[in-house]
Amino acid sequence: MPQDIIDPLTRRALLQAGSGALAAAALAGASVAPARAAGSGTVRVLSVEDPFFFSMKAMLPEFEKETGLKVELESLSYDALQARLVSSFVAKTSDADVITVDQMWSGQYLDNGWVTPLDDFIKADKAIDLGDFIPEVLYSSNIWKGRFVTLPVAAYAQGVIYRKDLFGQFGVKAPPKATDEAWTWDAYLQTLQSLAGKQAGGKPLFPTVVCGSQPTPIVHMFTQVAASNGARWFKSFPESPWDFTPQLTGDAWAKSVALYQELYKLSPPEAINYVWFDAGTRFAAGDIGMFYWWTPYFYLVKNSGYMTGKKSDVMETFDVGALPKAAGVKQNVSIGGWSLGIPSSSSNQQNGWAFLKWATSAATQKKMALWPDLNYQFSDFARRSLYKDADVAKVYPYLDVQLAMMEQGNGKISRPPVPGYTALEGVLGLQLNQFLSGGGEVAAGLKQTDELFKNVLGANFLLPYKQPSFDDSLEAAKGLIKTLS
Repeated sequence: MPQDIIDPLTRRALLQAGSGALAAAALAGASVAPARAAGSGTVRVLSVEDPFFFSMKAMLPEFEKETGLKVELESLSYDALQARLVSSFVAKTSDADVITVDQMWSGQYLDNGWVTPLDDFIKADKAIDLGDFIPEVLYSSNIWKGRFVTLPVAAYAQGVIYRKDLFGQFGVKAPPKATDEAWTWDAYLQTLQSLAGKQAGGKPLFPTVVCGSQPTPIVHMFTQVAASNGARWFKSFPESPWDFTPQLTGDAWAKSVALYQELYKLSPPEAINYVWFDAGTRFAAGDIGMFYWWTPYFYLVKNSGYMTGKKSDVMETFDVGALPKAAGVKQNVSIGGWSLGIPSSSSNQQNGWAFLKWATSAATQKKMALWPDLNYQFSDFARRSLYKDADVAKVYPYLDVQLAMMEQGNGKISRPPVPGYTALEGVLGLQLNQFLSGGGEVAAGLKQTDELFKNVLGANFLLPYKQPSFDDSLEAAKGLIKTLS
């Protein structure tokens, strides 16, 4: 990495962004909402405005009628939510009874005692039906060191979205609906290259679109390619014994960067600055042939713009397919999304559990899916039963593809949710953005990134790692699910 990429102040901030430094930064840069004494008939919810928020909000009158509880719902942006939560946790203020939690935050929140583990709630409440959840989702997003931190309200895998009309017009073979040894990332790239130079609706067609904005969006998209190629962040995690020695200089990382660079060359030039929604809304404009991304875009592309309710140019002309894999490597699909947790500082824990249980239930999630406003914009199910529901399948015909991607998922490998993750993501995202813009040779850049990872991990007491390890495997998670069920 060239020395001038990260200035000294930024470098220090990245290296110090562990749990304690993050909390201090949040206190310094964000106002702490005052603690309020909520009545016994109130539940306060802080949520990010991802798609689930809109349909969940529409269902609130039903919850209030069923329970007699009044919901105070507040929405924030991703960064504002994280700063607000950490500020209230450090100040020990009762800022909310239910919070939306990114999977990357759950370990930090539980280790610091900021959230209440849900195991006792789950064990005591037969109505939760824990066995209906997809194990890979719970493992990736909700379980940390053998305890439930949260439950999923919106689960994301990744898959392919393409213009079926243009594929037919140009005689291009459509992606398969299931994982196929022949549907490799090389085949994906060759398919895109066959679309180069074509036109759609009288305007130039870009074969694909990627996210190039750093630090977070580009990491979300790039790490799917890396995970498929078998790239690992650390020497040994999540399997035991834990060893956080960085592994970013391996061949799988270099191969993944090379592919991502090729994908950018086939994308609109402005994609270097694209965040999550930019890629999806650009496809909806009608001049993109195929791209891969989080499964919410399986429905978001029906809208012109984000959650506008205005039909897009591709609403009737797109289809979805399975994610490509690397030849000879077992597929590993990235899993992400949002979950609900209960702050330990809340004085209304039972009210919080009532809302959490309701919002993540199969009944409520089905109603959210069938809410017709905004062109039916929710199918991010973590429960198997909803993938088999005939009413839901009529609205979202791609659920079989989505479920198959979920069942091949492992979010703890694609983006390991370890303390200090935010700083690691900042280092990696900055370097990936530089790779796209021609900033430096790949091998040297990855080596420098590896060294910066070591500094971040050392600052967070993960390198060398001297604490007890945990058998954080999918099988262990399945055992926990069975025990609590």
